[in-house]
Amino acid sequence: MFSTTVGALTLMMALGAARAGAQSTQTNAAPQLQVSQLIGKIEVETPNQTESVAGQTLPYIRSGSIVRVLSGSAAFESDTHATVRAGKGDSFHFAARRPESGQPGVIRIAAVGKEPKTLEVNVGGLEFFLRKGSDVSLTASGRGEMTVKIEQGNVHIKPGSVPKNSSLRPNARMMAAGESVIVRVPEEMRFESAALSRPAVKVSRENDTTFVAQADWPARPSNLNRDAEARRTISRWPEVSRTVALATMEKYGAPDQVHADKLVWNNNGAWDRTIAYRDLRDQSDILEQTIRYEVPRTKLSAVNEINLPLRVSRDRKEISATSESEQMNFLALNLADEVIKGKKSSVEARDFYARTVSLSKAGKTSPYMQGLLFTLP
Repeated sequence: MFSTTVGALTLMMALGAARAGAQSTQTNAAPQLQVSQLIGKIEVETPNQTESVAGQTLPYIRSGSIVRVLSGSAAFESDTHATVRAGKGDSFHFAARRPESGQPGVIRIAAVGKEPKTLEVNVGGLEFFLRKGSDVSLTASGRGEMTVKIEQGNVHIKPGSVPKNSSLRPNARMMAAGESVIVRVPEEMRFESAALSRPAVKVSRENDTTFVAQADWPARPSNLNRDAEARRTISRWPEVSRTVALATMEKYGAPDQVHADKLVWNNNGAWDRTIAYRDLRDQSDILEQTIRYEVPRTKLSAVNEINLPLRVSRDRKEISATSESEQMNFLALNLADEVIKGKKSSVEARDFYARTVSLSKAGKTSPYMQGLLFTLP
């Protein structure tokens, strides 16, 4: 098996990045897809396209490639403001068509192989979960607009990700073949995040058409680059959401992912995931924080009856709180834990929440708002 040296790989990728960066400014260039984050191993196969040098396309993925996540997880970003995320066992086919005869460029992402576990496509904050056989096309249909069309199969929509001004119903859960939706995105065709941190990746050639890329540690842009990128991004956000994002950065540092509509931190402090959103879907819907917490099926209704901004994942292994501050999220999750464990009823928890919020506005603190009062597994 042939392996590249780090120095040669870095030079090779830098040249590829320069070429791709130049192409992305051309209106007749095909949309591109780059690897923006990797921990574990991916296999990239481009049938009928020989790889003369292993990994010569990284951090960019050739059109016509089949990408398989062999271990860990990976994120891929297009210069049309779409992100693909995949986990171990997931596979997808990437194809891009350049603009021609007055028609805009198109990207297609299709789930291939066995049933995906975590394969998702995010466009302008609208998140689609791809299932086996599903095929999604993304077309720049106007200034600051992307049309997402389901070419084959069905895709599920992440609850709460449908924008207010979307043609989809706010509580839409699925789109079927032939259906489409227009999503608002930044007008400029560009990558929103930096590409993969190249020296951290080992690349080897499996055969003439396939190579493997592996990162034993999270390979992503440097903290300094991501901090500057995040600050540039949120400078265009509304004041309230910008203030929340800055406060989160001050406490937890640069986010792991920077998108036009959100910043994402993974494994920060007590949280499995933290997301600061740009758009105020309502006045308190800015900061979403998630913990790994298995909610018994028998307790789901009790959690819902608290009537707080809490969301339990479909597999009941995560619970998220959304508000305008981390303190409010701590409060909601501490009360959810007490309801689940039978220490408070849903009504008692709701009343306690209202009293605690009222007292906090008067300057009084509560341990319920200072951290999690229970131990995570």
